[in-house]
Amino acid sequence: MVNQRSLRAAVVFVLFCLAFPAVAQNIEVSIDRDELARGETLTYTIRVFEQRQGMQLDLTPLTENFDVLGTRTSSQIRSINGSVESWTDYIVTLFPLTEGDLEIPPLTINNSRTDPITVKVVNQGARSNQSSEELFLEIEVNKDSIYVQEQLLFTVRLFYTINGIRNPQFTELEMPDAVIQLIGSPNQYEKLIDGVRYGVYEKRYVIFPQRSGPLEIPDILFRGEVTDGSSNFVFRNLNTRRVTAFIDGMTVDVKQRPAVAANSPFWLPVSGLTLEDDWAPDTKELQIGDSVVRTITMVADGLDGAMLPPFGAADLNGANTYPDPAEIDRTFVSGAIVGTRVETMTIVPTIDGKLEIPEIAIPWWNIDTDKPQVTTIPAKTLNVGALAGAAPAEQAVSSSGNLEELLAMPPVVDQEMIDEQAEAEYIEIEANWLRYLISAAFLIVLVSIYRLVIWPNQQLLNHFLSSVKNRITERYSPANNERVAFRQLLKTLKRKEVRLIRTHLVVWCDHFITSRRITNMEDILQVQEAAELHEHVKDLQTDLFRKSVDSEGQRFDPARCIRTIMTLRSATIKQSKQQANEDRYSLPPLYPT
Repeated sequence: MVNQRSLRAAVVFVLFCLAFPAVAQNIEVSIDRDELARGETLTYTIRVFEQRQGMQLDLTPLTENFDVLGTRTSSQIRSINGSVESWTDYIVTLFPLTEGDLEIPPLTINNSRTDPITVKVVNQGARSNQSSEELFLEIEVNKDSIYVQEQLLFTVRLFYTINGIRNPQFTELEMPDAVIQLIGSPNQYEKLIDGVRYGVYEKRYVIFPQRSGPLEIPDILFRGEVTDGSSNFVFRNLNTRRVTAFIDGMTVDVKQRPAVAANSPFWLPVSGLTLEDDWAPDTKELQIGDSVVRTITMVADGLDGAMLPPFGAADLNGANTYPDPAEIDRTFVSGAIVGTRVETMTIVPTIDGKLEIPEIAIPWWNIDTDKPQVTTIPAKTLNVGALAGAAPAEQAVSSSGNLEELLAMPPVVDQEMIDEQAEAEYIEIEANWLRYLISAAFLIVLVSIYRLVIWPNQQLLNHFLSSVKNRITERYSPANNERVAFRQLLKTLKRKEVRLIRTHLVVWCDHFITSRRITNMEDILQVQEAAELHEHVKDLQTDLFRKSVDSEGQRFDPARCIRTIMTLRSATIKQSKQQANEDRYSLPPLYPT
């Protein structure tokens, strides 16, 4: 992440370099040392003698083996026996990315080319570039060996005695075939070590390896800025210096499933698992057609709720079942993850008698005892009663008296009731004229508004509505809105419209890829920011340019492409949120004034 100060200095640096035309000059390069430990920084100096013109300096070749942490300039003039000599130093702070013999490549400066320099980077364990140990790193895992898909708790701590560390940045934790989640926000506290009081900045992760074998946790690098208390005359702000700390990664052994659990339909390596069900309403008095809701809750200590399998009962004999979408959640308790899966099902009996609800048994592996266990919900029997029917027809006739006498009686005419009904109809007819009058008055008002307000300003109103429509259309067009472009691409992939997929993929990648402008499929293949998409792009182009492609010979897989872009997008969104959270936090002074 480029901070504001570095960006501002780089802009001034480039403007200074472009101020004069380029000519060949006497240039020397040097380094402060040719051997350093992993995690330390290197000072690379470019000295230009008798500089009377600007510099055209491109540091891009350095980024292959180094991370450019900062640049600054220094000019000097020296007079010896009447001879005046001047030079300008361009000082670059470099951080080696790997170990071994690394080459600082030659740089083209104006019409000159510098000599390459080789430096040796050795691994000496956890080190800081601060000789006074004013900051150092510590990493910790809760286990040296775990099962596949078992949670691994990983903690990285920064110890510091420096006041006012700004823009703290840690190496992004990335590992193949592993699911990584940050646990909450970073913790900040103090700790006394050998009589020295350190501030501690702690980040905790939970890692779920998805394959067996060695799990390589990468090296961790910390970078930050510290103000030195002096001010810069040009920019009127405090000068800063870069500070770094480095620590080697570690390896954790990931074991396969035990042999006794190799054929189990479920693999849940957790420290505890519970199953509970709840019925609403009461099932004691249940009849045909009644509905009862069953809620089953699974809680696992050590797994994300998304990793828990479905467990609801299948179709029931003698009842209709209507399951709801599962509710999945996760929380962190004492630094460990606790996953929850809730399944709800509505059951409607269709026949009377006994309704058998089968047992639910979930096998899991207890990582504390290293033994298999099974958690069950016992089977249950519901008694379903028949619907209460109407009384028999014979009883209905006998209870009504003598039917023949009733039929023989003359009809009774209530003249008063008839008069009241006629009067009500008359009133209703009269009320209709009032409604017609109100409607006519309302219509007259609408016509008046149109003739007096809308018609004279019709052109202005049309212009306003058109501008609003254009703004809305522009804002929510795929070319200007990443979310709209993503939905459009997903829709096309699900429909397997190959030719439209190419167009919509280019539009979405133009939002997703930030390193360059994306206008065609070849642009996607030229960047490594979305290397996971390269295979899909090649397969799509192969299918598009082949004369005939049947369903069996088709190389492009839309479903697999959907999974890839959703994974990439989710990772980018997650990274953006993490970066936003990290930017929000700044290490406080250890000794506040």
